[in-house]
Amino acid sequence: MDKEFTDIPIPTTLVKQIEEKIKGSDIASVQDFVVKVLKENLPQSDDAPAEGLSQEEEDKVKERLKALGYMD
Repeated sequence: MDKEFTDIPIPTTLVKQIEEKIKGSDIASVQDFVVKVLKENLPQSDDAPAEGLSQEEEDKVKERLKALGYMD
C-alpha cells in the first residue's frame, strides 16, 4: 500500500454501514475496506504491481487444463 494518504469525506451513515459489514471479518478498518473495494474496481495502471497469476503459474494452469482435455 502507498505510504502517502489523503482525507476523503464519507457520509457518516456509510461509515457506520461499513463498520457493521466488516465486524467479525479479517478487514481491520473502514479505511482498509475502502482501499480494498477501490483496488478491486479500478483498472490496473501500467506502473502498479500486477495481481493474479504469474506467467509460470498461468503456464501450469494451462498445462493442467490440457491434461484434463479442456484445452488443445
